[in-house]
Amino acid sequence: MPSPRHTSWDPDTEPQLTLRQRLDRAARHLLPTVFAILAIIIFSAPVGLPGAAELLPAIVLSTVFFWSVWRPSGMPPLNVFVLGLFMDLVGFTPLGVSAFILLLAHGTASYARFGLMRSNFLVVWCVFGLVGAGAAALQWTLACVFRLHSLDPAPAFFEALLCIGIYPLLSATSSWFLRFLDEKDTP
Repeated sequence: MPSPRHTSWDPDTEPQLTLRQRLDRAARHLLPTVFAILAIIIFSAPVGLPGAAELLPAIVLSTVFFWSVWRPSGMPPLNVFVLGLFMDLVGFTPLGVSAFILLLAHGTASYARFGLMRSNFLVVWCVFGLVGAGAAALQWTLACVFRLHSLDPAPAFFEALLCIGIYPLLSATSSWFLRFLDEKDTP
């Protein structure tokens, strides 16, 4: 009869992670969400940054889209929902509007993920451009519905252009972070 202290080695079992390794893994998975939360706080604070209110939706939408395509574990739907609610609370918009728009963008990016991962940057940027324009149009439509009259569409058009224009910069920055996180994953 084998001794209970000497168990046989099973190659299929995963080694137990130390507390430091689990904390490191959790921090790497929370990095995109923490970046988006910091962007919301910085661009919502009255620090005198020109165009901060216009940049905020573009930065958050770009971050959600990028990480939903390239590392969905870093941007799960619950985090996207919390980001949207936080944006609504800080920006004094009707509660749930930003969460709804960000969840739609996240769902679109997750659905098209495997096709986008095999595409070049211009295709991904064009798809994001459609998502950004759709998000701006939906936000404008919801604002018109909430106010019960038609608003000027120029700010929505500007927000869509700003969203499309800022994506390459955020994509390059996020790609650098993604490469850094992937290097940490390899033993």
